[in-house]
Amino acid sequence: MKSQLMLIIFLTLSLSLFSQDVKFFNQRPDRNFSIGLGGDGGVISLHHETLKVISYNLMIATEMGLGATQDFSISEPNHYYLSLPFNLSVCFGKRVHLFEAGVGSTIHLRINDPFYEFCVYPIIGYRIQPVKSNKMMFKLYTSIPYNLNFDSYIKLKDSDLYFLPIGISIGKSF
Repeated sequence: MKSQLMLIIFLTLSLSLFSQDVKFFNQRPDRNFSIGLGGDGGVISLHHETLKVISYNLMIATEMGLGATQDFSISEPNHYYLSLPFNLSVCFGKRVHLFEAGVGSTIHLRINDPFYEFCVYPIIGYRIQPVKSNKMMFKLYTSIPYNLNFDSYIKLKDSDLYFLPIGISIGKSF
């Protein structure tokens, strides 16, 4: 009986001495609101992102937004477009520095004209995602659609739509 009591005391002390401070991964912010330049939403866009935290180093991000772009003639554009991007990506890495890979799509609606463009693309990027609420987030990514015109790299095939394949987003996590 005395040896069992000593064993229980020893195990309790060893667990309390060698245990580390456990940080619960589900306390990360689960939403982002950001403004983007280039990338999937056109020239400028607003994004709302929901993060599903799987573990402390793995998240699934779903993003939707609203953006604006124009046709390829920058000085005197003939058409303006409303962009609706939708993305699904997996983010993984250490603490705040995460690699992002996923798939996205954007519908470009021409303003004052019943015409639209649709494109699908893979997403590869890097993000700084804070571990506490009300902090800034940063994302640098590339999204190259299947119908990108590889002669100019900034417009879609058979279209005059201006599409920048590299994007930057800066926003707030909450």
